[in-house]
Amino acid sequence: MKKTDYNLLLKNTGSPKEYSDAIYLVYIELYKTSKTFKKIISKHSKIVSEAEFGYICEVSMQGIPEIVRSLALKNHAVYQIVRLCKITR
Repeated sequence: MKKTDYNLLLKNTGSPKEYSDAIYLVYIELYKTSKTFKKIISKHSKIVSEAEFGYICEVSMQGIPEIVRSLALKNHAVYQIVRLCKITR
């Protein structure tokens, strides 16, 4: 069986040590959507779209943990955050 080289897959996904102005499209999954969640997330990102269980946002790499922290401080669960792609303009 051939071993998968995951480093090749992760090559262009960004890094937690990235402090550039690069913006990523991410999906933030919650147990529901609400005005409260939208307000908290909007402090750290631009919400592009609302989905059934979360939001699609434009955010910098360092904004991602800030979103999770802000929601957690208000006792709101985050089920997952999926970094969809890097936005190039």
